[in-house]
Amino acid sequence: MVTINVLDHVDQCYSNQDGDIIYKQIHSAFQAGFQVVLSFSGISAVTSSFINSALIPLLNDFSFDYIKANLKIVNSNRQLNEMIVSRFQFEDDPQIP
Repeated sequence: MVTINVLDHVDQCYSNQDGDIIYKQIHSAFQAGFQVVLSFSGISAVTSSFINSALIPLLNDFSFDYIKANLKIVNSNRQLNEMIVSRFQFEDDPQIP
């Protein structure tokens, strides 16, 4: 298991570039066969751009079921959790309003 503390890799969670950095960390760990604990400790808000770049591209190489089984989000808040869930739901079934 690999723990990725977001603030160890980026100063903020606002841009696509910030998200790309986290995406690469997660993707690398998944490719090596590790489960990932993604910690948002110290972060109060993120943008949809960040989530779209950090997490959604994982669906290009890993199934939604694989991601759910191998990615654990910790030290997050309701806003962050709801954004992650809604983005994955949309990508998994774009017909959901």
